[in-house]
Amino acid sequence: MSDIRFGTKWAHADYGLIVAPYVIPMPEPQTSFVEIPGRDGALDLSEAFGTVRYADRVFELTLYARAPFDSLISAFAADVHGRRLNVIFDRDPTFYYDARIMIEDVERHWGYCELSLECRAKPYKLEHFETTITVLPAGNATVTLANTRMPCVPTITVSAEMTLMFTLSGTNYTVNLSAGTHVIPSLVLTEGDTEIVITGTGRITFTYRKGAL
Repeated sequence: MSDIRFGTKWAHADYGLIVAPYVIPMPEPQTSFVEIPGRDGALDLSEAFGTVRYADRVFELTLYARAPFDSLISAFAADVHGRRLNVIFDRDPTFYYDARIMIEDVERHWGYCELSLECRAKPYKLEHFETTITVLPAGNATVTLANTRMPCVPTITVSAEMTLMFTLSGTNYTVNLSAGTHVIPSLVLTEGDTEIVITGTGRITFTYRKGAL
């Protein structure tokens, strides 16, 4: 029997609910096509801002409760209805979905009850643990930050002044950092490897969370 975790509690293990078969759809790409007279085919502007973006990922869930179920439904609704929670499926335990949970319908039958849920999640499923990479440059060092499909901006913590050099989409960047924690808006990690050249002495740590479709 499959199980789903909402926040810190499991639907079956903690509430005794039965999880019906479910489908987790892919998020819909936000595409943009422009028809131009005299041109064969439409102009595809879907990646005009560097990468394709996605709409929320919306999936429906059905849960069943055996009688007596009134107090159980009240407890479950108090914990999840309207809340934004991390949703984890036991069949894909490496990732979680950041979702707003809505109990849309509670249908009571003789001996059991059917709950219909809508989960509106961010398009990417997220890894539970952040990726942390620490480098101890002794004057100069090069680090490669690997990322999956979701673009993200790492948090950078340095123990002393350092200079970072990197190239993104054909543009070269040089950033000077003082001791402390920083976010560089231009340092967007896309799918694949991003190489960064570090000049300085001390400790530098990159922290980011990967997401996948």
